[in-house]
Amino acid sequence: MKAITCPQCGGLIRHILPRQPIVECDYCGAKVVADRQSSTPEPFDDEAAKFRALENYVQPRTPMQPIFIGISLVGVFALVLLIIALIPTKSPPVAPTLPEIYKPIVFPTIAPTSPKIDDDRLLGGKGTSAGLFDGANQITVAKNGDIYVADSTLRVQRFDGNGKFLNLWSVKGAKNETIDKLATSSNGEIDVLIGGEIVIYQGETGEQLRVLTDNRRHYIDDFVLLDDGGMMYVAESGGREEFVQVKGRAIVNRLDAIHSKAADAKILTPGIKLAVDGKGDIFSVYAIMSMEGIFDYNEEDLMTFHFARDGKFVNKFAAGLMPQAIAVDNQSRVYVLDSDKIVVYSSSGESVGVKTTGFASAFALDAQNNIYTISNETVRKLKSVDF
Repeated sequence: MKAITCPQCGGLIRHILPRQPIVECDYCGAKVVADRQSSTPEPFDDEAAKFRALENYVQPRTPMQPIFIGISLVGVFALVLLIIALIPTKSPPVAPTLPEIYKPIVFPTIAPTSPKIDDDRLLGGKGTSAGLFDGANQITVAKNGDIYVADSTLRVQRFDGNGKFLNLWSVKGAKNETIDKLATSSNGEIDVLIGGEIVIYQGETGEQLRVLTDNRRHYIDDFVLLDDGGMMYVAESGGREEFVQVKGRAIVNRLDAIHSKAADAKILTPGIKLAVDGKGDIFSVYAIMSMEGIFDYNEEDLMTFHFARDGKFVNKFAAGLMPQAIAVDNQSRVYVLDSDKIVVYSSSGESVGVKTTGFASAFALDAQNNIYTISNETVRKLKSVDF
């Protein structure tokens, strides 16, 4: 057999077996087709023809092929290392980080605060025994400093100026009636408005003295005691309010619908509260906060209206409030209770001061213009200030 030279590296290929169409170089491993003319002739058969047909598909190895093989092995090794590195290992769970837009908004904690009240609690508390209240809603202060408080149980309780309990009595009334007003006269009597009538008691003992009713049997909605010993009250008459001034048993004057006419609106009589100063001037408000239910009104309806003693309109002021009660002190200053504060005005309507009360249901003035309020079954005393 004649030796064959490797076309890849030039090495001699000596070991060629019979019927072996493709041989391998001993030096570089290249596949070489055996040259039949240079080797021992072999009998022709179909199998040998098939191998010769593969000659066109056998590509000789190029000089760069070993380099490519090395690079491939390095790449495979690097890929294995990368896969190992990516295999997750056990570690403590980490909370996911939300994008900024999804992060929760944390508001600062603010301790709840209550409105600052000028003075501390004077008396009262929740209950039905002596000195405690169940639905306290009316208050008045006598000239000697005694304090009278009414509650929903139709009791009137008396305390001294330091808040010490003195005595109490019950007011007779129908099941659904409430005490709508308390007032103290100069002679120590206590006037109690209930069921559209004014029942008069002896202040120290609670003895009932007499009952005052409208001579036309109209329902009395509010009243105020006058410095001359008389009284003015508001009653419903023919669907309108009537201001009636009396002294003793005599009617001194009747003023027909002066508030409604000044407001140019139909005002519900139960909502009208009034006050009268030492000169006889009249101040009234539509105290919508003193009533229950839903009513039609506008801001002008709720203003404070000022009239001369003959009923002539003088001026109006105190816009923007939700009035609940009204009083006048001995300097003709007007006090309007507006939910959690009392706003004080001059008689001409100029605001001269504000007293923070907390959410009060009623208030009263004493002879020194100190303010007494009812709030959450408690009576507080707010010292007077020279406004």
